[in-house]
Amino acid sequence: MMSRMKTRINGVALATVFLLLPGWAAAAETEAAGATVVGEDAAPAPVRHYLLGAALSSSRTHVGQDGRSTGLQPVWGFWAGRYRLSGGGAAALWNVGRETVVDPGLSTTLLRDSDWSLGASLGWGGERKSDDDARLLGVPDLRATLRGKLSAGYAFAPRWTLGLGASQDLLDRGGGGQYSAALSYRQPLSPSAYWDASLGLSWGSTTYMQGRYGIPAGVAGRDAYLLQGGLEGAQLGWRILAGIDHNWVAFGGVSLSRLVGDAARSPLVGERQLWSANVGIAYRN
Repeated sequence: MMSRMKTRINGVALATVFLLLPGWAAAAETEAAGATVVGEDAAPAPVRHYLLGAALSSSRTHVGQDGRSTGLQPVWGFWAGRYRLSGGGAAALWNVGRETVVDPGLSTTLLRDSDWSLGASLGWGGERKSDDDARLLGVPDLRATLRGKLSAGYAFAPRWTLGLGASQDLLDRGGGGQYSAALSYRQPLSPSAYWDASLGLSWGSTTYMQGRYGIPAGVAGRDAYLLQGGLEGAQLGWRILAGIDHNWVAFGGVSLSRLVGDAARSPLVGERQLWSANVGIAYRN
């Protein structure tokens, strides 16, 4: 009964955010029309309606012992009015320049002024199968779920931004809550190119940490590993983006992720520290 009630409360909370969007229509439309490219006196960038591209990426996950995955991945996004739908890293490519908070999945900007912004997004994913990985043997599968996220960004200096995020499993499928904070620095290279670097931390609720890194009691042949909510890990990233012309943009980057604390000590973790990289090109219109 309580589980069903929690699911309803989460769903109603997110639905309320999106129902209130018409009240912020003017702010959102201003954001869409007024996003600027890098440069002290840069002109407003054109509104993008769709984005299609591809990226060659190399990555792997902390949990399990699967090998590194390297291959060509699609990059796609669509913009309709105040809403964006994007995947494969397209959220960072709508405009090459200082952009308001944009998250993967279905997202929108709720509030914005010259220094700070607030965004909301919905995303689907988080599925994990345990049958084919020796480290995950006997551990319950994770079901794909709908996550809602609120993201805030504050540009406290010309090239520095502080970002905060909070996401929640809205279907109560064991995903729990995950929270993040990131400090970013952006260095313009030209009116249509820049590189940036970021340092981030992530936390998880007890439900999130146990579902992702824990082993419940009663799993045959496995000792229980129980976690509480707390710090999950740290992330360091660097990327470069460059507008080739009005429509084409090239991008690339590398990142380093390290688990800490109870998450790093989990028997399910194959590698505590991992790197990933990608390079690609996309067409925007």
